Amino acid sequence: MIETTETMTTRDGVELVATLWRPAATGRFPVLLSRTPYGRGPAGPGFHLDLPRLVAAGYAVAAQDVRGTGASQGGFRFISGEAADGYDAVRWAATQPWSDGNVGMFGDSYLAITQLLAAQERPEGLRAIAPHVSPKSLYDCVYQPGGVPNLNVILTICLVVLATGELDRRIALGTATPGDKEEYLAALGLPDRVDEVLGALFERLPLSDQPLLKDLVPYYSSWMGTPDPGDPLWRDAIVRHAEIEVPALVGTGWYDYFLDASIEHYEGLRGDSRLVVGPWAHFSAERGICGRDYGDQASQEAIDWTGVHLDWFDHWLRTGPAGDSRPLGGGSRSLEGRAKVRIFVMGDDEWRDEDDWPLARARLVPYHLGPGGTLSTTPEPGGAGAFAGDPGDPVPTVGGAVMAFDAYGPLDQRPLDARGDVLRHQSEPLAARVEVTGRVELVARVSSTAGSADVTAKLIDVHPDGRAELLTDGVVRVTGLVPGEVREVTVPVGTTSNAFLPGHRIRIDVAGSNFPRFGRNPAKGTTTVHGPSYAVLPIIS
Repeated sequence: MIETTETMTTRDGVELVATLWRPAATGRFPVLLSRTPYGRGPAGPGFHLDLPRLVAAGYAVAAQDVRGTGASQGGFRFISGEAADGYDAVRWAATQPWSDGNVGMFGDSYLAITQLLAAQERPEGLRAIAPHVSPKSLYDCVYQPGGVPNLNVILTICLVVLATGELDRRIALGTATPGDKEEYLAALGLPDRVDEVLGALFERLPLSDQPLLKDLVPYYSSWMGTPDPGDPLWRDAIVRHAEIEVPALVGTGWYDYFLDASIEHYEGLRGDSRLVVGPWAHFSAERGICGRDYGDQASQEAIDWTGVHLDWFDHWLRTGPAGDSRPLGGGSRSLEGRAKVRIFVMGDDEWRDEDDWPLARARLVPYHLGPGGTLSTTPEPGGAGAFAGDPGDPVPTVGGAVMAFDAYGPLDQRPLDARGDVLRHQSEPLAARVEVTGRVELVARVSSTAGSADVTAKLIDVHPDGRAELLTDGVVRVTGLVPGEVREVTVPVGTTSNAFLPGHRIRIDVAGSNFPRFGRNPAKGTTTVHGPSYAVLPIIS
């Protein structure tokens, strides 16, 4: 393997720097390109494939610092502008003397959305992409639909990832010192007090007021002040599926905070694209999450994630002579005849192949929230109850799709049992297995004493021993309410695949906050959930 540093110039004259690894042999090779703001080393965030194995398989692998990061020139624009730079990078990779003209792109998170944005520009030479855990827009990173901030995720990313990356860049440029970084990390509480410090920073109001970010991540403030998805701020950072022609190997996890966005990528692209969903979180693809063990076959290592990518890129990038770009299916395992979708069904803790997504055989079954905490397919007269919404005492986040060091994913919800501001509705113990696979929604008829109210909802698997395992959750913000008015709202609870086993219970929790996963609603009031209100569960027979 030969390692070199390569430089290209964008259309507007900015130099971008990449590290190239290629086989130690004479010739031209198909190229696998990743574009990252996190440092272009093969052990950096988002680069989760076995580099030596990729090169041994005959690929040239290029990892490029995006504009304004690492050794690349220009100003960092966080997703905005990556479409044009991505196009230029693909054309550069396709025309180098070590390239055979065929380019694939890969990587996680930010490295994933750079692929999609480049692909919609249709650069010549790009044959396939493999975006894993990808948002669909800059707005999608910062807000839930309706303008509820993804506070935990975006603030943690800015404080822990982007700010420290900017300090590393300034140190390399000589405009900051290692002492400056040490001082910042101490202010952030790393390594021993980070949870305590982050907790205090989540509490700050207004949300835009974060002194630690004012210089290092100045665009955070404008994000927090712009909840309107139609604002020009977000315009240049949206994936447009209709403009993407190349196939995509889409990967994500049931506890990834970009799960629904990743699935939307697959649904929007279809064609020859593929979807893989494991029992994973954004930064974790092991066999278990925070004490929940999904078994020997659950991890990316167990399913040979690098091998999955090699099969994918061998199929699309190995070409015939004289630039003939027809896929020849040169991988060790042909894609022909393989299922388009592979999902891990939690509860059963097994992988399963499917023809497509969403599953055509899913039955959308309403589970009604009845009086006294019941949850049943048979509606009962009466309301579901009421909960208080108090920004001074919000319901704390316990697990889920959050960015945390040791408290995310399928955590037990029993620590919240003492709170009186959570409505808990659960079924009787199940006599037989019930599988829920697909998108879950809560349709609720609500009124409030305040003019604005948040409605959060969780789908929970209650085990016979009492463990209340969180599967997925969501929020909607209702505005313009008039006291006494009853309005029907739909809460996008999220997407999952879980087999509720015999003796387990299906539970829906409803509240007015889930903080700091979601930013708090500043209005204080009491929200009543009227009948009929129900969760829509996609049941698989």
